[in-house]
Amino acid sequence: MEKHYDESLVGSLALIFSLITFVIALGPWARPYRLSSIAAVHARFGKLAARGIWCFIAITSLVSGMAILNGVRPSYAMPAKTTEQVR
Repeated sequence: MEKHYDESLVGSLALIFSLITFVIALGPWARPYRLSSIAAVHARFGKLAARGIWCFIAITSLVSGMAILNGVRPSYAMPAKTTEQVR
């Protein structure tokens, strides 16, 4: 299987973002809960629901990052052509 460095970059960034959002969800900070959409959830449903949203974002990022790094693609997607394939 051919290595695509852009996939490694995007997958790694998704994993880093997942780690950051897990830390936000579990940490004692108030600043991340001031984002407008998270603040709306916090005001309407409470802090536990807002933490749940952060956990959902973290889990989604984790799954996406792992899928990207493992080369999972939709059935209609084709990998980019390399210079050898174009010739």
